[in-house]
Formats: sequence, structure tokens, C-alpha cells
Amino acid sequence: MPELSATRVCARLIFCAALLMLFTPLPVVAQQADPGAPDSQGQTSPDVHVIPSETTLKDWLLSGDPRLVAWAAYDVLAARDRNLIPDLLALAAQWQPVSRPVSDTSVPTELSPDQTDHRDAMLSVLDALIQMNVPVPADTLRALAPDFGNAVAVLLSRMSAEDSGPLSFEFYRSPTSHDYGLEYVSAALLSLHPLPGFAADLVSSIKVDAHINVVLPGVKPGGVGIGCGACFVPDVLRDGWPATGQYTLTNEKSDGSLLLVAGIDPIYAVRKQSAQYLGDCPRGVSMGPVERRRLVAEMLNIPPEAIEWQVSPYTTIEFQSLQQFDSDLMAFVEEQQDKYRETVAALAERDLLTPSEGDQCLPELILHLFDQRGQGASPLPKPSGLPPRVKWSPFPW
Repeated sequence: MPELSATRVCARLIFCAALLMLFTPLPVVAQQADPGAPDSQGQTSPDVHVIPSETTLKDWLLSGDPRLVAWAAYDVLAARDRNLIPDLLALAAQWQPVSRPVSDTSVPTELSPDQTDHRDAMLSVLDALIQMNVPVPADTLRALAPDFGNAVAVLLSRMSAEDSGPLSFEFYRSPTSHDYGLEYVSAALLSLHPLPGFAADLVSSIKVDAHINVVLPGVKPGGVGIGCGACFVPDVLRDGWPATGQYTLTNEKSDGSLLLVAGIDPIYAVRKQSAQYLGDCPRGVSMGPVERRRLVAEMLNIPPEAIEWQVSPYTTIEFQSLQQFDSDLMAFVEEQQDKYRETVAALAERDLLTPSEGDQCLPELILHLFDQRGQGASPLPKPSGLPPRVKWSPFPW
């Protein structure tokens, strides 16, 4: 019996020890995170992601591997490691544009997978530079502008007026196919600190689309509908890549938005995290005739309503004879151009343009004909003797 009791006791001890091992958690061993191991959201889990050492981050930045560069820039920003700023600036300075210039049809519009990877890596680099408030040289911004217009607009707005002026003028006068926001920010900065030649260029670049309704006597004109489109960019994360900040330009202030340009129409940047390139599709920020006219008011330090001419005027002419129609049309043209000359004279009084510029920088007036006289009416010919800066269009828009 004693031997049997001892056996039972031993068995019970072994059983208890097994239970203890089964339900006791194993110790957690800390290890450096692998940036290529994404979680279900396409990004390393915050529970296991550990920022590598500064030496490792530097090696990643210099590796030439776009994914490692993206993660390194992401972690440099997370650590606010200013020792690696020179490496970020060096990467930005080496950028070669991949977007197709407007005038170069030989360059394919679709990017290769390698180009896409390098572009997405540069997004992470630029986000780190922006968030850490790092000044970026003008030559670097010039190279980055074709591919990252919104990010360049943010960095441009942080330069002094003396340093940003010439570059802003360049971006304003030579926008690429998708840099509408950068063009607008550049012009807004220049309207606050105009350079010689800017006012004349701004006024002469305004296209005034005048709608000329032609009706029979006693008939009311109908309307002209003009549609507009919108852009939409899907937000899809990339497995194994960090979600980094990208920037949208807007005229609406919101929580966390960055003020880029103050003045008559403030411009803000909104940061959105994504692991996919969102592009620079304008969302309410672009350089149209309305915005150009308002920037003229900015330079004159007057409310836009004080400028008496509009960028989409219209008039109705009751057609009785061709001679009478031409006379009424020319009277409308003269009235519009007299208003333009008043604005030009006000700019000259403030020494914003020279007398010789004032003689040549009227807005371009485009006359869009909307013939509502009905079927059987003879087409109206182009009026003879139209003054300079006036064009004729036989179409309503």
C-alpha cells in the first residue's frame, strides 16, 4: 500500500506540472520588425513594429530599394530623427520626373512597376520633409514639380517671398498637365508680392467667355447649359508599404489643415494617409478666369465685387438686320473693353505694370454666338473689324 500511495502522489505531481506548463504563457521576445510583413491593413501592426536603429534607417535610405526607402522615411518621421534629414534631401534632389510633359507625346503616360515604386517611395520622403518642416532647395522643387505638384506647393509656400518669387513665377507661367493646384498657389503667392511682369501676364491670361444670345424681336432667349465633371481617385493600400501622408489643396479650412497662402482666397493643404499615390487632382483649387480676376482684386487691394466686369458676361441682341446686329455687338465689345482698361489703369497707378504693358494686356474676350432665331435663319457671319484681343466663336460654348 505505501508503494501504491507514493506512485499515485508522483503521478499527481507530474499531472499538475503538465497543467502548469500548458496554461503558463511563453515569454515575449522583442525583435526588430520586418517592414515587409504587413498586417490585414497593408501596414506593419503597431504592436510589433519597432523603429530600427538610425544606422539601419540610413542603410535603407541608401539601399536603392523603393520599399525600404519608403519605410525608412516613414520611420524617420515617426522618430523625428533630424540626423537623417540630409539623406532625405539627397534622395529628393536625385529625383528624375516620370510624368509625361504636356508637349512630349513620346513619353508613355502609364508608369512601369519600377517607376510606380520609386514614385511611392518619394511620396514618403516628401511627407517626412513636410511634416518635419525642412526647407527644400528651389532646384529640387523644380525637378519634383511634374510628379508631386501639391507637395511642392506646400514646400513652396514655406519659402521666403524673396526666395519663392522667381520659382513661383516659373510654376505659374509653365504649369504641367496636372499641376493646377501648384499653378494657383504660385499665382496667389505672387499676388501678395508681385514681381515685374506678373500683373500684365495675369490680366492678359484671363479668357472672358461672353455669351451672345441672338433672338427675333419680342422673343425671350433660352438658356445655355454647360456641364462640368469631377475627379475621383480610389484609395487602395499596397501590401508591404507604409501609409504615408499625401496632400490635397482646398479653399476650405478644416481641422488639421495647413494654411499655405493667406489673402483674398486662403489656400489650405489637407493631409491624408494612403499607401497608394492619390495624384494631384484639383479639388476646388485651380486657376480659372474667376480665380485670376479675384487675384487681380488682391493686387489692387479691393473686393472682387469692385471690379465691374465679369468673366462670363452675356447679352441679348434682337436681330433686325445684319448691320444693326454688328452695330449692337460692337457696342457690347466696346463696353467690356472700356471696363478692362479701367482695371489696367488702376494697376498702372500702383506701379504693378508699365504703360507699354498696359496697352497690350487686356483680357481676351471670346464672343460665343447662341443663335435662337429658329430654323431657316441665315447663318450669321463673323463680324468684320473686331478689335485686338477679341475672338469670334459661332458656337454657344
